[in-house]
Amino acid sequence: MTEPATGKRPLLLQALFVLLMLGGLAAVLYGPQLLQPAPPTSRLLTTAPGCNLDRSSCMAGSADQQISLSIQADPLRSGVPLQFKVILHNIEADQVLLDLKGKAMYMGINQVRLQPVPETPGAWQGEATLAVCTTGEMIWISSVMAEAEGNIIQADFEFKAH
Repeated sequence: MTEPATGKRPLLLQALFVLLMLGGLAAVLYGPQLLQPAPPTSRLLTTAPGCNLDRSSCMAGSADQQISLSIQADPLRSGVPLQFKVILHNIEADQVLLDLKGKAMYMGINQVRLQPVPETPGAWQGEATLAVCTTGEMIWISSVMAEAEGNIIQADFEFKAH
C-alpha cells in the first residue's frame, strides 16, 4: 500500500487562494476603467481658404463631411443681435453649439445652443450678441460644435466685427 502524499493538498489550496486574491485585486484596480464608456472623440474640420464671413457663408470640411456657417447681418457689429445659421452636410447631430471668442482678447463666455430649422434637414440657427470691444474692431473666432452620441465634430471660422 502506498501512503497518501502529505502536504500537497494544502500547498495547492494556498496557490489557488493566492491566484484568487491576485484576480480580485486586478478586478478592483482595473475593473472600473473597463466598465467606463469610451471617451468621446473630437474631430476638427479644416476651414476653406479665403473664407470671409463678413461677406458670405463659409465652409469647413473633409471629403465626407462639411459644416457651413453664415451670419445674417450687414455690417457685422458688436452689441447687436446677430443671426447665425449652420448647415451640416453628412453629419447627424443631437445638438449644435456656437462658441464665440475674441481671437486676441478674452471677451467672456459666449455660447449659444442652436435650434434645428423646421423642415430643413441639417440646418440649425440661433442668435448671439458680440461683446463690445473698446478698440472698435475685433477678430472673432466662431466655433461650431456638432455633437452626436458624445462625439463632437468642430469647425472654426474667423470674422471681423466693428
